[in-house]
Amino acid sequence: MAYKYREELVGKRFLSVSGVTKINVNKVSEWGWKAGVIRAASLKDNKNKELQVLVEYDGVDWHRREWVAVYSRRTFRVFLVERTLVWAPRNVDGKEVQWPALTFTALASDLAIPSAAHPVEFLHDRRLAFLDYASLQPYQDWDAHLAGATAGLDQALLTSLAAEAADWRTLQDGQRILTTTPTVLGGCRAQVYRSAGATQWYTAVIFGVNEHTGELTVTDDTVLEEHSEDPALVQMTLLGDGVIESIMRGEVVGVMPRRSRSNLQVIVINNLHYTYIYYTARIP
Repeated sequence: MAYKYREELVGKRFLSVSGVTKINVNKVSEWGWKAGVIRAASLKDNKNKELQVLVEYDGVDWHRREWVAVYSRRTFRVFLVERTLVWAPRNVDGKEVQWPALTFTALASDLAIPSAAHPVEFLHDRRLAFLDYASLQPYQDWDAHLAGATAGLDQALLTSLAAEAADWRTLQDGQRILTTTPTVLGGCRAQVYRSAGATQWYTAVIFGVNEHTGELTVTDDTVLEEHSEDPALVQMTLLGDGVIESIMRGEVVGVMPRRSRSNLQVIVINNLHYTYIYYTARIP
């Protein structure tokens, strides 16, 4: 069974074809594909024609990130976003193996991609291949045999590849927690993307959630300022070894003592429900 697709775009890989690229429709691999990561989005509705996303392109310094209009025909002929992780065939050092790779789904496209030539992006080296998705096996658990352990591939390479696949799954779980069950996150530390500013990320402690909008109130570690961030619109990742796994097991996490959880309150302001998670522990 494939890993469930998540709707929000932040944190996802993307593939795009420029609106000014000359296209040979029969040679999909030569369409001038560009790849990168979506860091923020202007809207939650992915089908809204006014949607813009903040992207960082692979191989380009993050300072050169840019907001792009996904549905602008002048900007893109094709804009794909990652869908799920699969096992895909490839040749490594002359050996036929299967590696974890991302599949993609079209957010905007005025070109028909042949069913036998849909792009996949392998983990580790981000190399593209063009395959029939129907022939690919969903990724569920790491399989060293499939990846090439018995074919003599370097063990350090396979260990790194396995870790990247695990990281991808953890990212999906963390994003679902941030957007669907944020009230369990009081006192948790997070890394938050700065969509504007001189630094790329900042670290913070989560201490409140607006139950109506899903926005989180966080305190910036560096300057101790409060910010309101929506994890569906700006990339956030939970920090701490085993935190996501602990939350998924129903365990209490966060920097505050367990007894502080009794201080959870719901306050109605302007008819919106805000949950403020008060705690007495000193933020480290």
